[in-house]
Amino acid sequence: MILHERWFTDEARFPVQFDTWSSANSLVPIAIAVGITAAATLIWHARGRRSVVPGPIALGMPWANYVMLLTWVPLVIGVHMGVTLLVSGVSRQLFIPNLVLPLNMLGGVLGMVEIAIALSFIYGALARPAAAALAFVWLVGMMVFGPLRLIEHTEIFGIAFFLFATGRGPLAFDMAMDRLNKPLPNLIPYAVPVLRVSLGISLVLVAFTEKIWNIPMGLAFLSEHHFNFLPYIGVQADDTRFLLIAGTVELIVGLMLIAGTYVRLIIVITLIPFNLTLPFMGWRELVGHLPTYGILALLLLWGDEKPGERGALVRALRGEPA
Repeated sequence: MILHERWFTDEARFPVQFDTWSSANSLVPIAIAVGITAAATLIWHARGRRSVVPGPIALGMPWANYVMLLTWVPLVIGVHMGVTLLVSGVSRQLFIPNLVLPLNMLGGVLGMVEIAIALSFIYGALARPAAAALAFVWLVGMMVFGPLRLIEHTEIFGIAFFLFATGRGPLAFDMAMDRLNKPLPNLIPYAVPVLRVSLGISLVLVAFTEKIWNIPMGLAFLSEHHFNFLPYIGVQADDTRFLLIAGTVELIVGLMLIAGTYVRLIIVITLIPFNLTLPFMGWRELVGHLPTYGILALLLLWGDEKPGERGALVRALRGEPA
């Protein structure tokens, strides 16, 4: 169950219980997640960083087609982020449903800036300055809503860095004008790792703040949305145990992404719970997670390539011969 309970509950009633960090309900999930991640990372390195899930090249895609596909990824991520920003701006929220903008000049300006950034990403016009503006708005959000709520969505800052480094790619006004469309060579090697790690940080933090360290909020959510499917598959687990299991899984996914271990396998597994909740939670869940879908698509393509292959991919994104 990888979703945001805050989007569907009154989070003011359920502050994060940081004082539970030393309880068994906290230490056991942490130990399990760290142990699994460490073991998987050792196995991954021992196997020569070979991917379990084959990538496009292993499935027979020509290298030239693969490179062309990668150059379209900034467009995909830009449009996904743009749609979320557009909906957020007109709904008077900052990025996500639980960050409701105040009814004052600051709220109006932030909403307007979100809409402007959204249109820039969708049309590919001045996308690099818009990416810088997105990072700035994310930082401003820390001052308005506190750092915790924004660090829970570090992937937004990662998207800002990625699009600042790559530009918006093909089919963009920037490309037609031949301005601001060229990737920044010095930043390109860091573009995908920053995006991957930022998503991992978001998942790790949310595992704690919405599940492991916030059982009451999870229980309130499950009392209205009956997602505890474990009894139906023969596993006897109450809602508290289900939340701890869900938090542990989310923690493992986040740590594996941060470590860069078996990325494609993690993405394939993660897509199941990401999609499973959509028919029940509706548009709010879909629009809020669109940027994450864009990141998952990129990581599914980029995957577990070895250092030499990564170098070739970086050169391709730079527009250099592979």
